[in-house]
This record gives sequence, structure tokens and C-alpha cells, in this order.
Amino acid sequence: MAWATEHHSALADVLGARRTINAAVASELAFMDEYVRSRTAGTSPWGTGVTEKDMYSSAICEVAAALSSTFAAIDNKLQMWRQLRPLVRQGFVDGVLDLERVRTIHDHLLQARPETVVVLEVEILKAAQEMAPGALGREIDRLLTEADADWDRAVRKRAARTEKRIRLRRRARGLSSLTTLMTDGEADEQLSRIDAEVTRLHPEDPRSDDQRRGDAQTALMRGETLLCECATCQVVREDGTDPAPENPAHGDSTTETSGPTDTISDTTRGTSTDSSGLIPLERELPTSRPPDAPPADTTEPATATPSRPGGGTLIERWRAIVGDDPIGVHALYPDGHGGMKIPPPGALSYTPGRALAAKVRAENPYCLHPGCNVPSERCDLDHIVEFDRHRPEKGGWTILTNIGPRCRLHHNLKTRKLWRTELLPEGVLHIVDPLGNHYFTPPSR
Repeated sequence: MAWATEHHSALADVLGARRTINAAVASELAFMDEYVRSRTAGTSPWGTGVTEKDMYSSAICEVAAALSSTFAAIDNKLQMWRQLRPLVRQGFVDGVLDLERVRTIHDHLLQARPETVVVLEVEILKAAQEMAPGALGREIDRLLTEADADWDRAVRKRAARTEKRIRLRRRARGLSSLTTLMTDGEADEQLSRIDAEVTRLHPEDPRSDDQRRGDAQTALMRGETLLCECATCQVVREDGTDPAPENPAHGDSTTETSGPTDTISDTTRGTSTDSSGLIPLERELPTSRPPDAPPADTTEPATATPSRPGGGTLIERWRAIVGDDPIGVHALYPDGHGGMKIPPPGALSYTPGRALAAKVRAENPYCLHPGCNVPSERCDLDHIVEFDRHRPEKGGWTILTNIGPRCRLHHNLKTRKLWRTELLPEGVLHIVDPLGNHYFTPPSR
């Protein structure tokens, strides 16, 4: 029929566009690899102190800054590209495979024995064209287990011991995402405990399934019981009696479940797993807020937003001001003395005191390098204007305006003078890479 032919043609256009996108992503990774290799192989103009590893790190940082990404994200993509099996890479370049499936194949085959991978590669590629990434990962794990059961047991045991981790990501509207990597068994146990808490609630509880689960996880973390928020239970709590429901229905002998038991479980088990059998479990956790605080006003203001002095964002304004000027022209405190004539106590000591270190980390939650998301607690406290160990009074002082958190990677790049930094007025950090590209980091608070 005519309408069926027309729809088939439209679907073919969608698939063609997807193949073009997949091939473009593969091309981007190929160009990225070529750029990093050329930057790493070149002779360093910065002296003998700069190593090939420094040049590699700087090249990755250059790509990350240009793409508004992070070192870890770019490095992981590059390493994945370099380690791809020939048939998988060809499928990626041809647009048959997308990045998510390519990453799934790579991650699940990462520690497999080469002879096993050779045997399974064609079968895995067939599965990749028919399965979603989560299902594909489970299928690869099944094939590996069948082909090499002893290896599978050993690698799972090692991964359960060495690959567990927790990552925190700040999100919008006062929420954070806490991603935990754990074994399948541990994840199932957590979900079972969450479900057990949720099923104790009355059906009249006004929260959604996801909200109940999130609150249940928080209650379990605190060693508390998840409280029902239906009107009856709230009245009971106000009267000072035990608010925990023993039966999920008011005055009814039948047990009725609020029905969220498959929501997170199915979502979690549908995520990509790796060959260790570990799965990422991601939830949204609300940051603390006083219980009597009013809800945020989400209505649009009746009047137009007032114009800001100078207009534009901080980065936009300072990019226009700085232009291509070198470091030092616009610095707020070029000498690193914070506008002071006499150094305050502790300023001439290289290591900041405990109180100063705590204040710096509180005001700067992450590494100062553009796009870096390493928490300041895991960073070095680095001087913006270099500290002079021989004449401390002449160098940059150890004061609030001249030190900031910088992860060890970006600290080393600055120490090698590959990347240069200065503090601008309004708290904007100005950073220049080895190629002369300018980047700006606005103040975190």
C-alpha cells in the first residue's frame, strides 16, 4: 500500500541519519587520536622537565577544554578507541554500531582472554545489531561464561574486590546524583530492603513510586524507618503515637502494595554491566533543607529580568576584555599578595593552615581547571602565583586569594608551565593552554 511504502521510506531516512551520526562520532574519535599522537610525539619546547606523559596529559586536557568535557571522559574514549577490535571498529566507522554499543562491547570484553574474544567476536557483532546496550552486555557476559567459566569466576571475584566506587554529581535545583558501583548481589539486597520499606506505606501516601524509593534509601542510610506521609499517619504523628504502619491499608485486613517494586529494579538491571558483573545504581538525592522552609517558587516573574551591569555572562565579558592578551595583563593580584603590603600570619609558609585549607575547599568544591570535576577534598591546594621557597616574601603568598584546589594532574601541568593561570576581578580564573587558547572558570559561589 502507498501509506506503508511512505512510512518505510521515512523510517529508512531515520536509520540513514543514525548511521551518519555513528560514523561521525567514530570520525571524531579518530581525529582525536591523531591529534593526541601528534602532540605527544612532538618535541617539547618547554625544556627537559616536561615528559612524554606530561605532553599526553596536556593534549587530553586541550581536547577536553575545547569540547567542554573532562580529562577522564576524553581519556576513556581515546583508550576505548585504541583498544577496539578490528571488526568492532569497522562497524563503528561504517555507522552500523553506535557509541553506546561500542562502549558496551569494549567494557565487557576488556579483560577477556584474546583467544576467547576471537572466537566470540562475530557472534557479538550480530547480537549488537539486534539488542539494546543493556541486553547486549548481559549476552556478552553469558557468552564469556560459557566459553571460559574459570576465567569468568576469577575476574568477577577480582572486580568485586577492586572496582567498587561511589561518584557524586551535583545537579539542578538542589539535587545530587549518587552513583554506586557494586556487585549484583549487593544491588539486589539494597533494592529488596528499599522495596520492603516502601511496601509498609499506606496506598494513600501522596508520593510517587520514585519519591518513595528515594526517601526509603535515605531512611535506610540513616538507620531510620520510612514514615508514611498520608493524612492519617501525619495526624497520628502529631498526636505523639507510633506513626509506622503495620498494615498497608487503613482498617483493612487485606495487604495492598503501592506497586513500585519493578520501577528501579527493572531500570537498574537494564543498565550496562561490565564483565565483572557490577552494575551502576543511580539515584537522585535531595540536598538538606530545613523542614519548615517554603517550597521554591517556580512561577515566572511578572516583570522582565533587570539588565546586569555590562550585560552577558562573566565568561563572556572577560573573554571580550582579555582577548588574546597574555597572562598578567588583567590579573587582580599579579604579585599574589591579595592587595596587602604586609604578609598576614601563615602567608609565608608553603603549606596552608588547617583553617585556611578548609575555607578554600568550602568555597571551591572542585578542581579549578576548566571542566574538571575532581572534588576539592581530593585535590592539592595550589598557588595561583607561584610560591617562592627561597624568598617567600617575594613570591605568591599562601592566602585565600592565591591558593585553590587543583587535582594532581592539572597541578602538574601548571607546575611544568604547560598551562598558565591568573585570577581576574570578580573571581574569574583565566587559564591559557600550551597552544594559546584562553579558558575561563567562573567563581563557584
